[in-house]
Amino acid sequence: MSEPSVSPSGMAGSSAALELVLDRARSDFAVQQVRAAEAEDWSLRDGALQHRSGGFFSAVGIRDAAGEAVMLYQPQAAITGVITARIGGERHFLLQARAEPGCVGSAQFGPTVQSTPANFMRLHGGGATPLVDAFIGFDPSISILGDTTQIDLGERYLCKSKRSIIAEMQTPTAPPPAFTWASPKAIRDSVAKSAFLNTDLRSIIAVSDWSADPDCGELSPVSEVVRKSLSSPARADVIGDVVTRLSDRVSPKAIFVPLNALENWSETEWGWSEGTSKQGFAIDFFKVSASYREKATWTQPLVNSASDGHVVLACRERAGLLEMFVRVAPERGLVTGAALAPSHVQYPGASGDVPAWLAQAKVWASSRESDEGGRFFRDTSLYEMVRTDDVVSDEGSGFWLRLSELKLFLHMSNVCTIQLRGIASHLLAVA
Repeated sequence: MSEPSVSPSGMAGSSAALELVLDRARSDFAVQQVRAAEAEDWSLRDGALQHRSGGFFSAVGIRDAAGEAVMLYQPQAAITGVITARIGGERHFLLQARAEPGCVGSAQFGPTVQSTPANFMRLHGGGATPLVDAFIGFDPSISILGDTTQIDLGERYLCKSKRSIIAEMQTPTAPPPAFTWASPKAIRDSVAKSAFLNTDLRSIIAVSDWSADPDCGELSPVSEVVRKSLSSPARADVIGDVVTRLSDRVSPKAIFVPLNALENWSETEWGWSEGTSKQGFAIDFFKVSASYREKATWTQPLVNSASDGHVVLACRERAGLLEMFVRVAPERGLVTGAALAPSHVQYPGASGDVPAWLAQAKVWASSRESDEGGRFFRDTSLYEMVRTDDVVSDEGSGFWLRLSELKLFLHMSNVCTIQLRGIASHLLAVA
């Protein structure tokens, strides 16, 4: 039986073809900062900045061992799901061009579905979330290839998780407006581009299965040295050491504090801001209009950071195999207390020194990425993958992993930070 076909107009075989879809998503999109008084659906209630429906997310004050802070609180796990299908002998991914208020470039590609329960339950009063039934209902023509729970930004969210689902559609159909089927080549081309694939899509690409066979039609790294590391046997002692370290994690202990009772935060006509810069961001309000979203216009708060962040993954070769250095890093908002993180992470708005070993490293791949555009206003970080033979300064807090080993942990729930998942996607494209 021959494979079903999809109209060429609904498929993208390169990043250039994907760019055309993004251009359509940007049409009639606008965002502007507004005063807090114009955000009629948002108010301070029970000490937290909340939407009138009680859904979506809240900005809350907390107090923990590190002191007081403002965090985003969203106890309902969001769905980030991608539908795949074999088309012409290759696995294609159904991507959505998402115009978001905080995106660099106004629109980036996300998974097929990227939605909180408040969105797909339509608490905003808008339209239905396209294709969400593939992930929350039963369809015998769709098979689940992967289903994990993944943690989010631990210095911005309090105990937030996302359900990342990878599904396969037996009979691929023509995509709705602002959606397209992307080939493996288009995905590989795109992971090298800045602010093109959002961090949720990069995350699910990293979590998905990769193949060391470049001719099998699945996602496969371009570089032979990366493929060799992917197919190398995982070392039982290394896996055991990482699991032992992760077993020592302790869940965070924090109490809620009313926003208006925090010592360093105060309400302004534009939102909420710090007296002295400690967390490095404010919460401002923005009015948005978009043609290809469930709701045409809305106003919402966004985290607005004062400076860019920095994410680095150090790589080296040992015995002919590529290895990546990951750390077990604590973050105050992680439900697990700590997680595997890249070699170096500095959040947008934070201050800190660049590690000494990084000055001698050779940049292998880089891009500038913005945090989730629905919660953060153009909060960007420089993502760098570097090659180094130097000793990484904090090797005692982490491990050098082969790609086969890193992929084992990426496939697990609540083990890897979103920054590690995001930067790992670059390994598909480095040459």
